[in-house]
Amino acid sequence: MKNALLTFCFLFVLVMNAVAQTGPANPAVEKTCNSVTRLMVQSIGLNESEYLQVKTLNQQRLVKAAEVAKMYSNDAEMRDTRLKEIETTFETELFKLLNSRQVEAYSEFKAKPEGNFLSMVKEVSKAGKN
Repeated sequence: MKNALLTFCFLFVLVMNAVAQTGPANPAVEKTCNSVTRLMVQSIGLNESEYLQVKTLNQQRLVKAAEVAKMYSNDAEMRDTRLKEIETTFETELFKLLNSRQVEAYSEFKAKPEGNFLSMVKEVSKAGKN
């Protein structure tokens, strides 16, 4: 009985450790990702499956952007170049998911302040420094 209880406790600790490691490394990225993806759902008209895929793309994009912003904080030209590459990759993957009406709606969303990628990066970078 003691061995079973000890084994259970050990397994519980291992599982909790694994769960804790899969959490967001940067809460600002998670928060920005959630809010941007919700706004995209409203503006573009995504279904649930598309929402999940777009949220993953947004999260990948923001994590990479936060890393680039930190890595090239003293080199604005290189930072901007890398951010443009990230945005181009994101849009390529996004356009594979969307229909033509949704692509057009995304273009309109992107022109709004809340859809501006650089402002998202600034928000994530600023929050990451705190």
